[in-house]
Amino acid sequence: MAITIIITESQKRRLINEGGGGGNFSEVIKRNYDLVKDIISKSSSQIGLNLEFLLTWGASIGGFVGPLNDFIANQNPEFSDLDISLILTGIIASYYIDNKSLVNKITTIIKEKGLTESFKKYLRKSRELKKVFVEFIGSLGITLHKVTNILSYTFILPLLPMLYDMAKTGADSKDIKELVTRLTGFGVLTVSGIVLKELITKVVRRFKGK
Repeated sequence: MAITIIITESQKRRLINEGGGGGNFSEVIKRNYDLVKDIISKSSSQIGLNLEFLLTWGASIGGFVGPLNDFIANQNPEFSDLDISLILTGIIASYYIDNKSLVNKITTIIKEKGLTESFKKYLRKSRELKKVFVEFIGSLGITLHKVTNILSYTFILPLLPMLYDMAKTGADSKDIKELVTRLTGFGVLTVSGIVLKELITKVVRRFKGK
């Protein structure tokens, strides 16, 4: 028997503000941005280079490497925070740094630390994650020629469970507009409000089954 969920306007506002009990959307993005900031800080001290320019994509990078950070920590409890940060920096560099000599320097440090095999293993995992994400974005009707850098969209990854909750409780265009306003006002995303609205609208429609 089908069950219709009826929620009040105030309950819907609460869902948007609190993200279905998982922390609000802005907090999730900030958490991932801070994760990347911490990774870069720890790696910079090991590599001897200033990598703060990567923070331009901090929220997107965080959405991408956040799951990898947890996965590596669970798979390798013997790794220190510095080890994990160095591996993740190597992965980040592979996607976000268009400077071969800089990428080579980072991978050289990884080799010196005896982490090459682990780096290669988790780089393969990151490629699997990217492949799934690219397929998901493509399934929404957002084609790659419309996306300058597909990885600028990865900030959405940790938000998907909350967007699913929104969709299942009847989110409409007004709710999406409110969410987009909140996220663009946060100031750490590299996509425009127009692009963000298109993305979230299509994700919500997908979760509604439309």
